[in-house]
Amino acid sequence: MSDDGVAPSGPETLAALQTKHPAPSRPLTFPQDPDNSFPAFFVRPEEVAQALGSFSSSSAAGLDGIRPTHLKELTSGSAGENGLRLLESLTKLCNFLLSGQVNLEVCPYIYGASLCALSKKDGGIRPIAIGSTFRRLAAKLGCRAVREEMASYLQPSQLGFGTKLGCEAAIHATRSFSVDPNNADCVIIKIDLKNAFNSIERDILLTEVREKVPSLYPFLFQVYSLPSFLFYSGSQILSQVGAQQGDPLGPLVFSLGIQKAISEIQSPLNIWYLDDGTIGGKPEEVERDLLTLLPRLRELGLEVNSTKCEFFPCSAGARSSFPSFYDILPGLTEVSGQNFNLLGSPIFAEAIPEAFEVRRQLLLMARERLEKLSAHVALVLLRVCFAVPKLMYFLRTVPTWLHPTQMDSFDCALRESVESLLNVALNPEQWDLASLPIRSGGLGVRRVRDVSLPAFLASASGVVDLVTRILSPNGNRVSIPYAADALAAWMTLNPDAPRPEKPDVQRLWDDVGVKRIVEGLMENAVGADRARLLAGSQSESGAWLHALPSPHLGTLLDNDSMRVAVALRLGCDVCVPHLCICGTMVESNGHHALSCGRCAGRFPRHHALNDLIRRALVSANVPCMLEPPGLSRSDGKRPDGLTLVPWRRGKCLLWDATCVSTFAASHIGRTVRAAGAAAEVAALRKREKYAELDGYLFVPLAVETAGCWCSEAREFFKEVGNRLRDRGLDPRSGSFLCPSRFSAVMRQAFWAPLRQG
Repeated sequence: MSDDGVAPSGPETLAALQTKHPAPSRPLTFPQDPDNSFPAFFVRPEEVAQALGSFSSSSAAGLDGIRPTHLKELTSGSAGENGLRLLESLTKLCNFLLSGQVNLEVCPYIYGASLCALSKKDGGIRPIAIGSTFRRLAAKLGCRAVREEMASYLQPSQLGFGTKLGCEAAIHATRSFSVDPNNADCVIIKIDLKNAFNSIERDILLTEVREKVPSLYPFLFQVYSLPSFLFYSGSQILSQVGAQQGDPLGPLVFSLGIQKAISEIQSPLNIWYLDDGTIGGKPEEVERDLLTLLPRLRELGLEVNSTKCEFFPCSAGARSSFPSFYDILPGLTEVSGQNFNLLGSPIFAEAIPEAFEVRRQLLLMARERLEKLSAHVALVLLRVCFAVPKLMYFLRTVPTWLHPTQMDSFDCALRESVESLLNVALNPEQWDLASLPIRSGGLGVRRVRDVSLPAFLASASGVVDLVTRILSPNGNRVSIPYAADALAAWMTLNPDAPRPEKPDVQRLWDDVGVKRIVEGLMENAVGADRARLLAGSQSESGAWLHALPSPHLGTLLDNDSMRVAVALRLGCDVCVPHLCICGTMVESNGHHALSCGRCAGRFPRHHALNDLIRRALVSANVPCMLEPPGLSRSDGKRPDGLTLVPWRRGKCLLWDATCVSTFAASHIGRTVRAAGAAAEVAALRKREKYAELDGYLFVPLAVETAGCWCSEAREFFKEVGNRLRDRGLDPRSGSFLCPSRFSAVMRQAFWAPLRQG
């Protein structure tokens, strides 16, 4: 979906990359080499393990070809003692790098990078430097150690390093300044720096590091005092200037480099997010600041790209000052309120309709491409990438609820996308349910209409203190524009709900609306619909929706299985009414096929469930066997499985699994009153049947077709998850177990019996 692409390898791209990495603009005067007077900065193995875990699984390798994933795997608990020894060695290496003791002959390589080039839509080149994993690991550790201290030093003018919600604070502060009646005669200038990260002089960076973060000076001195090598398509480019892109400490050293220059700005609005600056005030104040700032930036090696700078007058009267600013910044562009954007978000409400339409078109484009994938994969990508998550930053920073027509238009396109990708038809109630979080019985494909107010209220609550520091040095609390209107609109929808205790947590605002929708659905639901809604409220019923759709793990549902699973969860039509082979009429909801005695799907799903339990136990280092001989009941039937070693109190574990229909006539009277009632009854019957087998711990594993488990099953899988973690596997093994194990069973639990029926 990106507009960027890999630039063609050739002389033109190489020349563009060389231009992006210039030589110093003047002779550099580096500060004194670090000596023993600088405080030692040491890290511990647990800190190294945490820093390794923070790398993305898709993080690339540097010149040595070692990816962070390699180190994560080699130091995981499954590696045993070897993993611990490697972690100790990595800790020593990181401390060695942070102490600045690397041989100078090695520095240009270990602190160099492989280089790739992306083509920007304006025709330019975006260089991407991928440094050594070891260098990035040490930088991450240093970054974590000084984040809070440096964020406090850089605020409130600089929000690009260590500042939570920094982008959102910049947008809310700029909007607050521009709509304040007292600022009607003011102007706002957006400043764009040309190739900033690759242009700022390194002697300035190191001087500031030595002064402000001396604990990192030995490391950063070795990183930036010598030129390093960037390798692109067999060619070598010398990196002599700037903070390397991809360096976790890059934002910090860049922010330190420009801090003194921007701290001299006297205008009341002075916000910088790394190389994006915003200055606002009376025309004479802003003009005086620009005349001071531009030469100071040139001393740092930075140049303002005046053709990308923007001028916004807070009123028509302030527009008269544009010519004087144009003389300072030739090529300066004047923007109106409808075109005034900051950090990718519109400042004024009149720009919302156009912004919504752009995002709706992107959703339609995504739908066309998702239709080429399997339904399971498409739903996951739609839910976590291309629907509301892609708009979340927009929803948190813009009062989108003021434009209900545009919200409904986007939600309509989203509903059509769900119907198209899953091949289901949704009525209004089913769409209400589908748009709920998975934990509440939905598909997790959230609607803008439901999320817009919670998102904006949480953002406004989270940034109000920082915005006050930005705009009101005397401490008078600033009101976030539209926050009071958003609160009034939320209270109108939820008149009896109290405000959340932690108003900066979006989920707390959102849960109130989710509860209102669920209660509305439950109020009108009877019979099987009520049982379905109650079952959906159980966390395990939606576990399969959280599973990674991987064919290699057996968790990828085919399109028919996915359609039936979603239809049963939402109450959609599964099939046309027809006569089952047992002689019973099958209704369009398909519930009969889940309990029909002549459906062959009962046996595959039972075998699949037991096989998954066996594999989970084996992964937890508990050997077991299915259908153990010699343990028959009086009627000759055997339990499904037995552990070959004691499970607890010196006794081996017996289990017997069953999958019962939530909607069967024999269970519906219970399941309309309590979620999981059918599973509990089935578990009770299993215990009675195997009561005669003494000397074992017996656990009935009863599962409903709507996804609910009996209480013993929950405790069993919780215990298995704990044992997986105790073996040193991923700490999230328990949370992975339920989705990954039971998503595969869904194929048998839903589609196989319907196909047979």
